[in-house]
Amino acid sequence: MAAALARERRMLSEFENIERSAGADKAADLRKALHFLLRRQFVFAGDPRTGTVYNSIMDGRFRDAVDGFFDTCGYRVHRDPEAQWAGIVAMDEDVPLPRMKLDETIVLLVLAAYWQQEINAGAMEDRAVVVATLNDLFDRYREMVQPNGGSAVSSQRFRDILKEAAQRSLIEIGDFDNEQQDCEVRIRPMIKLISGSDALQRLERYVRSEEVRFPRDAGDRA
Repeated sequence: MAAALARERRMLSEFENIERSAGADKAADLRKALHFLLRRQFVFAGDPRTGTVYNSIMDGRFRDAVDGFFDTCGYRVHRDPEAQWAGIVAMDEDVPLPRMKLDETIVLLVLAAYWQQEINAGAMEDRAVVVATLNDLFDRYREMVQPNGGSAVSSQRFRDILKEAAQRSLIEIGDFDNEQQDCEVRIRPMIKLISGSDALQRLERYVRSEEVRFPRDAGDRA
């Protein structure tokens, strides 16, 4: 308790110093940036109305204050100036970042596996962004998660999960083409922090566990 109080006093002191040295407007921008990451988890430079947030988090003058604040909350700050993004990841499972349901976790693992495979093949755009389409990703999801005809989320639920991922800045979803019933999905490199470096292996373990739970009968193996 005493250590936590000491950290909070130190943080207050740091923010007071920022306000004195950089001005009230910069201090206000920094507070907004901290709140943004607590809500959204990641910021990607170039998204609408996020320039101030990204610049505040990346500003070397504020680095200690930003890292100290999130450390107190149980998060670790990640910055990638080359790919131009920043975000926070929980240090342990008890820290309340957005809780994901199983289907959300599996879909994000599929996105991460898709991203990694494209990166390995050199099929990426600037800032390590991988471009896909909604239908390609849904097909990949069914191919990877439903090889034995097991349960899978509907296409609408899949789209809803992608929209939630976009809210966290993990992906960008293009305009939906009603004629093609498809849209572009741009997968960002932050996906690797959500999934870990073993997304494909984790998916394979999940599929094996589903095979044990719901084995096919002899008729299905024809």
